[in-house]
Amino acid sequence: MLVTVVTPTLNAVAYLKQAIESVRVQDSPNVTVEHVIVDGGSTDGTVELAESYGLRVITGKDKGIFDAINKGSFQSSGELLGFLGADDVMLEGALAEVVDAYTRSGRQWVCGGIRLIDGLDRNLGEIAALPSWVTASMHASMGWGTIAHMSTYVSRDLYTLLNGFDISFPTASDYDFFCRARAKAPYARIGHALACFRQTGENYSVKHLDTAEPEFQRVRDGFAPSSPVVRRFYRSFSLWRYARNPGWASRRFAAQGRFPFRLMYGRAS
Repeated sequence: MLVTVVTPTLNAVAYLKQAIESVRVQDSPNVTVEHVIVDGGSTDGTVELAESYGLRVITGKDKGIFDAINKGSFQSSGELLGFLGADDVMLEGALAEVVDAYTRSGRQWVCGGIRLIDGLDRNLGEIAALPSWVTASMHASMGWGTIAHMSTYVSRDLYTLLNGFDISFPTASDYDFFCRARAKAPYARIGHALACFRQTGENYSVKHLDTAEPEFQRVRDGFAPSSPVVRRFYRSFSLWRYARNPGWASRRFAAQGRFPFRLMYGRAS
């Protein structure tokens, strides 16, 4: 099966080599990987590095990370589409597991867990994927980031049906997209980590969090229950994540002084 991995970049040379090499080793008897780089105007050697690996590189100005992902996805060929940040790392054997889950389940998308790492590759804890019984309204109520885009793979048919990411959500388009996907079809779940999300403090979502609340509210209004009581009840399901992932939860609690209800993902910039 041909699997496309799209990586949006903007001056991402610091970690891009590691990301590329983590994708290159995913080829197996059942998986062929197409890795597409979509660059928004790098000046630090990002494009040259990607081209040195023989990757397809799409260049040109874009309207943000999700516009870049759409460009790469709609100009690629894979039956399954995945999205890996330029500073993220795919774990060994991840795509073989994704293709196996996709084939066996007959479902149109696959969600896995993630491992958090820092700039020195230190393990900051793992987060298991949400149970597959979580609905779109539950997901919307639980908040942004409960599904990690670097460990989620979507069939081309479903991606096309949804018309990709809605770029009217500059920061929370993944939150909206996964709610729309779940409203159309359940996903196959791989509980353990498939990829590492690198927390650098420069992640796209972190840098834009202060202006993102109106976007979050739009998603909640579109998919979450109208009852505040039911929303709070569904929100409490986040406690499942803390109980199942105590290492991550304790670090987040120590860092913020409270239990966080948002996990933030992003693009190297």
